[in-house]
Amino acid sequence: MSDHSGCSAYIRRFFDEQGIDVTIATVPPLVSGPYTEPGMTCPHGTTFWFEPTGDQIAAWARDGVG
Repeated sequence: MSDHSGCSAYIRRFFDEQGIDVTIATVPPLVSGPYTEPGMTCPHGTTFWFEPTGDQIAAWARDGVG
């Protein structure tokens, strides 16, 4: 990947392909929760953090996932 702007798009596609709605940020979440994962550092040196959105967590709860 030659363009850094594609890094967050790559992460977005990964989760979209799995049907998971996530929030992606370059700063860690203020509060760690049960879905908090360590950040992923792209080849350009930026760390991305991702967590399921509140709507995604509610859908999992409704569907009995997890």
